[in-house]
Amino acid sequence: MKALICYNPFSGRQKFEKHLYYVQKRLKEKYEVVDIFRSLYEKSITKYIESFAEQYDLLVVVGGDGSLNEAINGLMHIEKRPTLAYIPMGTVNDVGHMLKLKKNIKGVVKIILAGHTAKMDVCKIADKYFAYGCGIGKFTNVSYDVPAKLKKRFGRMAYFIEAAKHLQLTEKMNLTIKVNDLVLRDDFYVVLALNGRRVAGFRPHRSIKPKLNDGVIDLTLISKAKLRLSIYNLIFFFLFGDRYKVGIKNIRFNSCEIISDEEVAYNVDGEYAFSKKSVKIEVEKQAIGIIINKKVAKKYFN
Repeated sequence: MKALICYNPFSGRQKFEKHLYYVQKRLKEKYEVVDIFRSLYEKSITKYIESFAEQYDLLVVVGGDGSLNEAINGLMHIEKRPTLAYIPMGTVNDVGHMLKLKKNIKGVVKIILAGHTAKMDVCKIADKYFAYGCGIGKFTNVSYDVPAKLKKRFGRMAYFIEAAKHLQLTEKMNLTIKVNDLVLRDDFYVVLALNGRRVAGFRPHRSIKPKLNDGVIDLTLISKAKLRLSIYNLIFFFLFGDRYKVGIKNIRFNSCEIISDEEVAYNVDGEYAFSKKSVKIEVEKQAIGIIINKKVAKKYFN
């Protein structure tokens, strides 16, 4: 059997390379060949996987949520997909936290070698794929505007520093949203499509516990109100989830369409994806196999 390690040397506080030999050595206990690819530039992981991943049985991705997103976008463009494993080394690591893969490399490698695998949904927006979330509106650009040096120095606090710069900016998005036979037209402050229980390091409450393989995700719509009220509504959503309902709609869906009067910028898994007037979001049920911590099997998978 063959394994491939794809890692981003710039993720988080940039400490993985000193552990690379250990990870490769441990994987060789189970895999005859363990090859390594070091990310050279943005999206290089995607391109490498599209070109070479079909010849491997296991793909190990090391980095943050953005690196995982690159890997998923590569996997979704090939037919013979290796099993995906993830070593979280980013600043926030929403997917890593959901799967209980902590930034303990020895512990995660042990989980990978145990090989407990589940099928996971992958979401598609226009021609891009994402693992856990996409968004438009206030603050959704913060995750990709934060300089790498700031993240390395301050960790998660770097996102709050960047967000503070945007507090007094008003933004208005006039959107038409078609979902579940509904047509919603309004001025929105934030729109989020989320698969899972975490976003931006927070864990908003969900009355229906989301699964990562049920073929549906949650759409959260925060309507535009007076500036301070909109900010409070957003904050209260992150704190209380769908128990807080002022100016907020939550809808479960497997397909929806968002149409805007003007181009809006979309954030996908914490990274800038594109700016468009119209997009369709769909869920591709159980599209990839991923190695998980056995402790989360019942919590996040049917």
